[in-house]
Amino acid sequence: MKLKIFAVVGMLACLLPVGMMAAEPEGNLYLTPERLFHISRSVNRNLVCYDVNLVDGRLDEDEPLNVYWVNREERMGEKNGLNFFQRKMAYGYKVVAKGKESSTVTLTAYPARKFEICRQGAGYACRTTISGKPAILRYMYVKVNERNPLKVNYVELHGQTLSSKEEVTERIMSE
Repeated sequence: MKLKIFAVVGMLACLLPVGMMAAEPEGNLYLTPERLFHISRSVNRNLVCYDVNLVDGRLDEDEPLNVYWVNREERMGEKNGLNFFQRKMAYGYKVVAKGKESSTVTLTAYPARKFEICRQGAGYACRTTISGKPAILRYMYVKVNERNPLKVNYVELHGQTLSSKEEVTERIMSE
């Protein structure tokens, strides 16, 4: 199984308001202290944000992530939760290992890759492997086919290596 994300994210992109085509977001990302990473898409400037979910300052073992949309087009800065289809088919997640200090999740659209939500310094980070190197995930970019918005051309993972702190990118092509 290559990437279920290509079909599902492309399909869901059609259900959302389509604005101008955009590359990686520019301008205000509406960052929060809890932000781990976000997903941007080529169909518009809106973001799917993944924040660490804390209860009394500790990682929520059952729901370690708070996932929501940030509008960066029509209603700048407005936040909205995911609908049922977005959560179950593309942007949701599944906890595959949980603990008081860290949890491991997979994204609904890409269950082959694991993401560890863990304490780093005074906050939390999302660790994964990017281009074969242990890294902290900063954001993903989904490039949708301009002629067929149901098809995803590729997904890029962007992060910083754990060892040298250098920027690292991995492009996963659609089949």
